This record gives sequence, structure tokens and C-alpha cells, in this order.
Amino acid sequence: MNVAVLERPPAPVGDTTPKRKVRLAGVDLARAVAVLGMVLVHTGAYRQVGDDVFIAFRGRASILFAVLAGLSLALSTGGQVCHRGERLAADRRSIAARGGALLLLGMALTALGTPVVIILSSYAVLFWVALPMLRWSWQRLATVALAWAVVGPMVALGLRKALPRPDMFGQTASFSGFTGWSRAGEMLHSVFLDGMFPVIIWVPFLLMGMALGRWGLARRGADWRLMLTGLVMSVVGYGGSWLALDVFGGRSALVHHVAAVAPDDAETIVDRALHVVAWGAFSVDPWQWILAASPHTGTPFEIIGSGGVALAVIGLCLALVRWVPRVVGPLVTLGRYPLTVYVGHVLVIWLLITLDAFSPSWPMLIAFLVVPVVFAVLWARFVGRGPLERGLTWIGNTAAGR
Repeated sequence: MNVAVLERPPAPVGDTTPKRKVRLAGVDLARAVAVLGMVLVHTGAYRQVGDDVFIAFRGRASILFAVLAGLSLALSTGGQVCHRGERLAADRRSIAARGGALLLLGMALTALGTPVVIILSSYAVLFWVALPMLRWSWQRLATVALAWAVVGPMVALGLRKALPRPDMFGQTASFSGFTGWSRAGEMLHSVFLDGMFPVIIWVPFLLMGMALGRWGLARRGADWRLMLTGLVMSVVGYGGSWLALDVFGGRSALVHHVAAVAPDDAETIVDRALHVVAWGAFSVDPWQWILAASPHTGTPFEIIGSGGVALAVIGLCLALVRWVPRVVGPLVTLGRYPLTVYVGHVLVIWLLITLDAFSPSWPMLIAFLVVPVVFAVLWARFVGRGPLERGLTWIGNTAAGR
């Protein structure tokens, strides 16, 4: 997450058409869905909204945000035609500097000790990884994204088998990783391989969004094309996982393996692991875990399926801002302040836990979802750019020499 994610990308010279405004509003709406989805998950309100709704957002909201990050990154560096020369060099300096700021901010939020696994650190690394890919065409980006979605988890599986296993899964970067060589190794292991948002697994989401930005949202029928493409990808991802597990024997192999340790609860354990419990990376033993598609497993099936959901949501948001602009207007406004809202909700969770007042309930969930919308509307009306977005803009512009 960088300049591309945290603010509306600048319009190319002469591009102030209503079509562009609608296109950007659609991106803002999708970003609001992603942010509020993460907020819902972090409040732990699964009893209030039900397991099915909770699981629908778990993992997929952050993936949608990653795809949007890549999309906005492409838009901010030229859209369909990437910047060249010194302008592109300035873009890269800006992105790198903002990534550094986000890494520090992410580690600071992690230091608060809340149950929220902070995504900002992994996003910062993702954008550094993407810097040499900015000039790629949408065809090349899409091809590499697809190949990485399949090969990346296999490479991660091999590395995780070869390297020592960490004591805990689902971690992210923290200041403690800079207190010694062993801690640094553990942190790198978490950031790249088996944390909640492992970079080697999440690169396809960023590239998917970048490909979309280079392809161009102004194309005729972009909304329904995205919805259709997303639907097909979801069927391939989730349907392929179902076939592999329930038709070709993957689930039976997992149950047989778990039964050696817990014979009475093997089916329950496997079912829960395949549908609910995952912390960023699938188990390496047995290999059939790679056939899952549940949130935060990081398998090829999850990458393709959840990536498809993200594309479908973006397409739907592009359509909604045309069909019912006034209805979705407040959410569009919220989507302009993603970093402020994200950091704000983590700070509120920390404060409530400190005061021993954090208890998932309908009133708390509604407050977490409604207050950010009200804040965004009022801030936009009376102030303008979000406070944290403004700060990152200054950092990026300074690094770029603007």
C-alpha cells in the first residue's frame, strides 16, 4: 500500500471527463468495501453476522485491498501507458519512500499488541517487489500473475520444508525483528513465507491489480467483463479445490493423516481446517493441504478463487457508481481515506482492550462500521485529504523531488 492505494491517482493531462470520475469513484467504493470488510473481521463479530458472512470477508477483504493496491499503483504511474524517463524514476522514489513509511507504521501498530495482524508491513514489501515491474504491459503482468499463483505456493512449500519451522504462524514484521540475527531471520520467514500475509504468496494479487490498471477501466463494458472474469476465476479456484478434495480423494487423505494423531476427531479437525482455520500458509504435511481454498491458506486454488472475487467486486462497484451514485456516495467518500480508517480502527481496538471494554456485540460492530463513514463524509466536507494520506503524500513528494 503506497501512494497508489492511499490517495486518488492524478489525472493525466486533459483527462477530466465524467467517465474518469465514475471510474475513480468505483475504485474508491471497492476500497471502502475492502476496508470495512477488514474492520468487520477484526471486531470478531462472527456470532453477530454468522459464520458464513464472517468467513466470506475473512481473507478476501485484504485480498481485495491488495488487488486495488496494484490497480491504483498502475493508475498513478500512467494508467494504460506507463510513465517514462525521469517521471517514472520519480514515481519509483515516491513509492519506495512511502513503502518505508508504511513499514514503520505497520510495525508501530504491531507493537500495540492487539489481536489484529497488521497488513501494512507486507504491503510495503510488496510494493518494493513491484518497482521493477511498473513498465510491464497488462498482458505480461497478467501472465506472470497467473504463473506466480500456481508456482509461488509450490516454491513456498519447498522452502518451508527445507527451512526450520517457526514457533508461530500468522505473524508479521515487528521491531523485535531488529534486535538480533535470529529474530531478523524469523521476521523475514514470517514476512515472505508463513506469516498472515506472506509476500511470496501475495505477489499475484498485486500483479493482478496492476494488470487491470494497465488494461484500462475505461474500456467499454469493463464492469461486466470484470464481473464475468471474476466469476470464472472463482469457479475455477473454489470449484477446482472441491473437485480435488471431495471427488479425487484429497479430503480422505487428510482425514487419514490426521486420524493417526486424533482418530476420534479427524473429520472435524480437517473440516474446520478446510473452512475456517488458517494463518497465512497451508501445512506442509501432508501435501494435500495445498488443495484447500479457504481464507489465508495461500494455495493456488485460494489465490485464483479469491482473486476472482476481488475482480468481481471491483466490476460490481464500477457498475454501482453508475447505477446508484447517491446511494453509494458515502462509501465512495470513505474509500478516499483507507489508511486513516485502517489505522484508526486498530487504535480504537487497542484502546478498548486497554480499558477492558472490547466485547464483540451488535452495537460495537455497528459503531465500527458507521463511525468511519460519518467521519469520512464530515472530513471530506470540512477538511479535505485525510491526515495520514496527507502525510504520506508529503513523504512521497519529498522523495520524488516534487
